[in-house]
Amino acid sequence: MMDNILVTGATGFIGTNLTRALLSRGYKVHILCRPSSNIWRLEDIKDKIILHHIDILDKASLNSTSEKIFPSYIFHLAAYGAYPRRQTDSKKIHDINVTGTANLLEATKSIPYKCFINTGSSSEYGPSSLPMKETDKLYPNTDYGISKATATLLCQKFAQDNQKPVITLRPFAVYGYYEEAFRLIPHLILNCLRGDDVELSSGEQKRDFVFIEDMVDAYIKAMSCDSKEGIVLNVGTGLDIPVREVAELVKSLAGSSSSLQFGKKEKALFETSSSWKADLSTVKKSINWKPKTSLKEGLKKTIAWFRENAHLYK
Repeated sequence: MMDNILVTGATGFIGTNLTRALLSRGYKVHILCRPSSNIWRLEDIKDKIILHHIDILDKASLNSTSEKIFPSYIFHLAAYGAYPRRQTDSKKIHDINVTGTANLLEATKSIPYKCFINTGSSSEYGPSSLPMKETDKLYPNTDYGISKATATLLCQKFAQDNQKPVITLRPFAVYGYYEEAFRLIPHLILNCLRGDDVELSSGEQKRDFVFIEDMVDAYIKAMSCDSKEGIVLNVGTGLDIPVREVAELVKSLAGSSSSLQFGKKEKALFETSSSWKADLSTVKKSINWKPKTSLKEGLKKTIAWFRENAHLYK
């Protein structure tokens, strides 16, 4: 019998891609989502997944549902606040990211799962002039970063105190299929495909852009990790690319006549012009993972997908 898998945050960008990958491997996938969640990304596969309308802040329901599912693997991606221009409720950020994580850890504590994979964020680090290492001191500069750092520490302590295989993946700037339309790369692609002008900030900000297929591959490889030390693993490319360069590459690959209007939008307070890239030495050693997709190849695949699925974004 194939293992039961529990996924939180499956209706989001990364969660949807992970859920599809797990299904394609034959796993029985249970997802937890709030009754109000929009499942548009899962609409075509909703008959293949087992949906549980559960709020992770509802401890009683979470406990009983987790026991019923009895998962072999748990992927925790539910989060709030990753989009600081849109998700600004500090209490909600803390409740979902910190309390929700603690609730899920406790709800599944008695289950002998093979691995609990928590999702952190590169926002936990804060600005840095050097490649970010998992052992660095954390200086998050947003409520979201603070909440994700707290959740990571909770997972580490829980793993060590209970000798449970709980690990945290720290994604950097993930892009690809099903990403929100207002995010940088979908915003660029959709406008370039329409031939519309694109308003951007100055574009000097640098980010470590990692393709969604590589991100999903990291989750799959992490399933074999049985460390009970609460390890944290960066998932990026080790390269930081200026936004301006990414925008120009998208326009070129899309064959677009759009005008890229740099400086039209103000840079957000939380954005920095310093380096923002992952040190990958630990993830390579721990789960034998490294990125396979170049930025150019990832953007080609993403543009092709958006060209075919633009109707999902109307």
